[in-house]
Amino acid sequence: MIKKISCLGFAMVMTLSIMLVFATPTDAYRAVKTVNKVTSKADLPRTASGGCGNYKAHSSTTRTGFKKLYHNVSFYTIGGSVSFKGAGVSGSGSSPGYTKSTTGKSYYSSGNVCGSGLWLYLGMFTTTEVDYSNRTYTATAKI
Repeated sequence: MIKKISCLGFAMVMTLSIMLVFATPTDAYRAVKTVNKVTSKADLPRTASGGCGNYKAHSSTTRTGFKKLYHNVSFYTIGGSVSFKGAGVSGSGSSPGYTKSTTGKSYYSSGNVCGSGLWLYLGMFTTTEVDYSNRTYTATAKI
C-alpha cells in the first residue's frame, strides 16, 4: 500500500514538473491598483524580441461629478535606457513618460516600449489622478 502511494506521489510530482517545464508563460506583467474608486492598470511585456514589446495602460474611475481624470504613464530601467512610442507621444532616457487628461470616466493608451543598452529590468508606472470636490484621488499600478 505504501509503495502504491509513493509511486502515485512520484508520478504526480513528475507530471507537475513536466507541466512547469513546458508551460507557456503569460505574455505580460500585469498590475492593478484601486484606491477610493480610482483604478490604474498596467500591462508590460515579459520578454520581447530585441528587448521591445507592446504596453497597455488604463486609468478609470467610478466617481461621478469629478472635474478631470489624469492618465500618467512612465517607464524606468535598472541599467540601460528605455524608449517608447504610443498615445501620440514618444520619449527616451532613463525615465520617460507622458500625461494625458480627459473629462471622461476612463482613458486607455498603448504603444511600443524598448529597453536598450545593458538594462536588467524594465518597469512601468500607470498613475490615475481624479480631481473631485477640491480633492485629488490617486492610484498607481507599478510593475
